[in-house]
Amino acid sequence: MSREAGSYRAAEELRGLESELERLRAQVLVSWQREARLLGWLGLRDGMRVLELGCGPGFVTERLLALVPRARITALDIDPQMLGRARDALAGDGRVQFVQASARATGLVDACFDFVLARYLFQHLSDPEAVAREALRVLRPGGRLVVVDVDAALWGIVEPLSPGVQPIYAKAGRAQGVRGGDRLVGRRLWRILRASGFDPVELEAFVYHSDALGLQVFAPQMDPDRLLPLVRDGLITAEEHEQVQEAYRRFLNTPGAYVLMVGLVACGERRTP
Repeated sequence: MSREAGSYRAAEELRGLESELERLRAQVLVSWQREARLLGWLGLRDGMRVLELGCGPGFVTERLLALVPRARITALDIDPQMLGRARDALAGDGRVQFVQASARATGLVDACFDFVLARYLFQHLSDPEAVAREALRVLRPGGRLVVVDVDAALWGIVEPLSPGVQPIYAKAGRAQGVRGGDRLVGRRLWRILRASGFDPVELEAFVYHSDALGLQVFAPQMDPDRLLPLVRDGLITAEEHEQVQEAYRRFLNTPGAYVLMVGLVACGERRTP
């Protein structure tokens, strides 16, 4: 999804905006069933007023509308181009309001939402606590913020393992940090929400894997060419990129190859006075 000013620019990704939108769509499709189950367990109910922070092109918004068809959803993004894509995709659906604003300063009134969702947004924020505090402000007492994100140290499992590529991907994580993001944000989510005033706070996880879904659905996320912008910027070498490509080719050609990915989900509640 489109991100707060920070470590992500959709139009600057390797193959341009259209290719990146396809990757984002695939990212939603591959794990949404498991995410939706957790959202329900964490309190999302039909008929609620829902705020989606960092809605991007509306792929998750569309899924939310199907999941809770009587809900009223406010889809917010700072990027006018991405928000325009969401408007176009969901044109005429009166259940959705689109807002162009920062997730740190939404301009929305106090205590007006039952549920706030931030999906793969916090890893791109330089000040995630500020966004969490803003979510707390716009939630009604008893309302909940759910943050879905990653931690690069436990992103998943790949067999066969290629230990030599791990230091290269670590460079990619450090590059995101230089741009204001945090690929290790998953381990900090509980503390972020608690420090922002949420109580109680829960931390859960979901997994999705190739035995159930097939290897092909993971290709957009695992494509070694996603590292090419780092080659262009001099952050990894062409030789390192070729090393990752070779490891990926070996992975695809190995009978019984396997991938499992992990998502983390933090949920905080605005305490009722």
